[in-house]
Amino acid sequence: MLAFVSWFVVIIEMIAIHSFSRLFFGFGIPVYKTTLKIDEYDWFKRPIEVVKKDEGKFKFTEDGYIYFLSQFFFGKFFRTTTPFPFKATAKITVNGRVEIKARMPLGPTLFLFCWVVGWTAGTVGMSIESGNYGAMLFGLIGWGFAALMVRISYPVEKKRMDLMVSELKEIITTQSNTSYENPSSNPNLNR
Repeated sequence: MLAFVSWFVVIIEMIAIHSFSRLFFGFGIPVYKTTLKIDEYDWFKRPIEVVKKDEGKFKFTEDGYIYFLSQFFFGKFFRTTTPFPFKATAKITVNGRVEIKARMPLGPTLFLFCWVVGWTAGTVGMSIESGNYGAMLFGLIGWGFAALMVRISYPVEKKRMDLMVSELKEIITTQSNTSYENPSSNPNLNR
């Protein structure tokens, strides 16, 4: 039942983070933390709300927070898509620092956890009922699959996060070659 509910969490979370709902950026397992040192930054005089770069989509807020994630690329066939796309929150502090924290999404993490628990329970039940404890190998295959999924996803998403951090630093320190969008004037961004 929990795995079924987690599918709804996955869908709601995906829609919410791509709409930059602040609440959903705080949920998830912390997996990345870094700090940028910036020389000058005067966010309150810049009329930006949403900035799109090659990899990331960034939402700046008036209180000095920046929410960002990798853009959703529909139909980009040679891009590795993982079940754990990082979402990040950056806080601009008064001493010229940008503190960045990224998290794995809660929905896919919860679903994988439920899947592993169910796989384990099924394996143990099958082994006890049949009396063949060699069937535990079946459980190890499931655990190996889950571990492989996380092992492949994390480096891909970390590389994307490093790229988005570079893009964020570029956005903050320069204004060249950046497309700025104001959601109040663009109906496609008001979701």
